[in-house]
Amino acid sequence: MDFIIDTVGKTSNTPVQKDGNNVIAELLKDYRDSSSSQTCSKAELSAKENIHVHEILEDLGWNNKSQFKKTYTTFNRRNVKEDIPESHDKSDIRDVLKKSLVLSQNFEDLHSIPPFEISEKKITKGETVLTDIIDLQKEREKTKGKKWYGLPATEMTEEVKHDLEILQMRSVLDPKHFYKKNDLSVLPKYFQFGTVMDTPVDYYKDRIPKNKRKKTLVDELLADANFNKYNKRKYKEIIEDRQKTHYKAWRTAKKIKEKEIDYQVFFYWEKK
Repeated sequence: MDFIIDTVGKTSNTPVQKDGNNVIAELLKDYRDSSSSQTCSKAELSAKENIHVHEILEDLGWNNKSQFKKTYTTFNRRNVKEDIPESHDKSDIRDVLKKSLVLSQNFEDLHSIPPFEISEKKITKGETVLTDIIDLQKEREKTKGKKWYGLPATEMTEEVKHDLEILQMRSVLDPKHFYKKNDLSVLPKYFQFGTVMDTPVDYYKDRIPKNKRKKTLVDELLADANFNKYNKRKYKEIIEDRQKTHYKAWRTAKKIKEKEIDYQVFFYWEKK
């Protein structure tokens, strides 16, 4: 490309040839010089502004400049190193899986899933915190609850079972005394036995000596003479009623059988 430049203001027919690369280099140099001058002016302005700010802070009595310094940090995900252990022990993993409630056999029988975290209040109070919901249910089943003042579930033995059955049939023991109907048709799960303490006032009258005291209600009833007398009388009445019913049934069955025999004999003679 050819450039024609008039330096004196005179016209000329002879063209002046210059290299285009040199012209572009000169233009770029001028642009760099202008941009550098602008950057210097910006730096000077920011320095002046900082000087004014520091003067104001000194007037206010805030000489600690470190409080107002802003720190900027760059975050690069590639440079972040996660705290992942390099090697895992298989035995540790198996121990954790054994303790897991989700992998247990009774997980499907649960009504609710236990919480993952334990509140700090329970730990500070020193209460027994059970992480396993199955153990927690077993612990709750040991008592009736706070409304029943922690009534325990007493162990059911043969002696205890007989005593509870006698209490359910208490209306039979004394027919002249009225008792309310039982709330449960089966033996209760939560109950507790107590002992009656003798008062010192009735020490010589109503007190039962130790050699006559019994351990269970069955033993006390068997040792009671009035109860034995009443029990024998009722037992005789029951046996007599059963004998009467058995006799009536036997008599009716005998009559039916005799009729059947007579009918068979009569039918046999008719065939002949």
